[in-house]
Amino acid sequence: MKKIALVLGLGAATIGGAQNPASTPAASRLRLVVVISIDQMRPDYLERFKPLLKSGLKTLSERGAVFSNARYRHANCETGPGHSVILSGRNGYESGIIANGWFDAPLGRAVNVVDDPTVVPIGGTGRGASPAHFIGFTLGDFLKRADPRAKVVGVALKDRAATLMAGPRADAAYWYEGGNGRFITSSYYMKSAPAWLDAFNNRRLPDVYGAKPWTRLLDESVYRKYAGEDHVPTEADLKDTVFPHPVAGSPGSEAFYGAFRRTPYADELTVDLALAAIDAHGLGADPVTDILALGLSASDYIGHSFGPDSHEMLDQMLRLDLVLERLFREIGTRVGEEGALFVLTSDHSVMPLVETLQKQGVKASRVKPADLQEAGMTAIEQRFPGKKGLIASYMAPDFYLDLAAIERQGLRREDVERTLGDALLATGFVAKIYTARSFAGERPSVTEDPYYDAVRRSYFGSRSPHVIARLKEYMYLTGSAGGTGHGSAYEYDRHVPVIFLGPGIRPGTYESDAAPEDIAPTLGMMLGVDYPLQDARRRLTEMMLGQPATNGTARPKGTP
Repeated sequence: MKKIALVLGLGAATIGGAQNPASTPAASRLRLVVVISIDQMRPDYLERFKPLLKSGLKTLSERGAVFSNARYRHANCETGPGHSVILSGRNGYESGIIANGWFDAPLGRAVNVVDDPTVVPIGGTGRGASPAHFIGFTLGDFLKRADPRAKVVGVALKDRAATLMAGPRADAAYWYEGGNGRFITSSYYMKSAPAWLDAFNNRRLPDVYGAKPWTRLLDESVYRKYAGEDHVPTEADLKDTVFPHPVAGSPGSEAFYGAFRRTPYADELTVDLALAAIDAHGLGADPVTDILALGLSASDYIGHSFGPDSHEMLDQMLRLDLVLERLFREIGTRVGEEGALFVLTSDHSVMPLVETLQKQGVKASRVKPADLQEAGMTAIEQRFPGKKGLIASYMAPDFYLDLAAIERQGLRREDVERTLGDALLATGFVAKIYTARSFAGERPSVTEDPYYDAVRRSYFGSRSPHVIARLKEYMYLTGSAGGTGHGSAYEYDRHVPVIFLGPGIRPGTYESDAAPEDIAPTLGMMLGVDYPLQDARRRLTEMMLGQPATNGTARPKGTP
């Protein structure tokens, strides 16, 4: 039985179907809005690989409105926070989605961002996920409130992408389970698996796609030209570094279905499911506008393993180019050329491999989580000898305190925080320490701390660590000798693509300030729904036909 998550302020908002007079004329013809998140996509891929892109990504670049300076406004650039922003425009300091997981003091353990013990998986084994931890509302919630006939569905490789983009009042969300190779949902959305989902899963498409090794789409010489040599010693597990890449394990095994996610075939499979869901839910089948939130996450698994400068990432973009073209074509067949609006963005970007940066003269390092933990714990033991249980949890690189234990033993919280902070700073890997006091006082100037506002937007008192460490730029926190990651407040993690494509959109490259936070209120304006700005700064009106370009001027395609 579907339940309703906590939605604050929804009833008081202006969403009772009243049309925004500034909505675009094309809005009345829109039957389907497709919001696509390419997990861990860097915007520079579109320029670096431009000569090789022939299909969907080329269409987006040449016929879409491309916001080239779009950056997240929060610091914790992870999957959960990013996807929670895309269709809400709401940062973690209000939504509570501060990270992919956090320490829950009442429970005494870490929780995942979409954990929900009150629901069970439907359609297969796995996590009973839901958006229950999300506080607030999404554009989909507003759309359904304005017209109950509107449908909102999330489909993604990851559960946190499907559920958090679709929002608390979505009709359904579906995600891939790496343990069994099936797409599932949870009892948050429905009582039993629909027949169409069972039929889809029974085709065992991962077995079909993954039966052949992952090979290059083009000749190897093309990859050397655009991405250097294939063999980079610190890629992946330091062994599987060159093409071809067979899917580990054998079909039917958990190892196989888990490894399948690290191939471009995972995006093909997700689009297969999305098209099946469009048909099953009748998305775009009537004049009422529906939303499909689509999360394609193969790029994240591939990027973590091989990095953004690899042959593998180039091949992934070439294959994604084809996958998106198929998606556009299939949706166009269903709803008509003027019936669909597409938005493409990402939940976060990524840092290049540490070793690649070092070769370029950048001071980059791999930082072991255990080293920071040891530094903090050693300092606590030396400063407070004989005191026990002061640390409730270490979630690298941050610390949660046991405030009751601190008070019970006659200590001051600020002394414990300062001791930990000083120890972390002394490692040489940490640039700044933040605590609750950091956000209670006067805001520092941008010169004093240019990242303060981003970190503040990722701080939610009852869920955030008590001692937050912002690592120095290009310090990658990992226990692995290979691969790379994201999660920082820095440019390389926050800069993402934001592209609109469809009726009512003025093509061009827009260099004005923008962010994924601006997507939801912009779509709201286009659909005639008065969606509040929240953490957005503005609506991206300069790309809308029929609206004055007051916030920026498009650089037409083909101009330098």
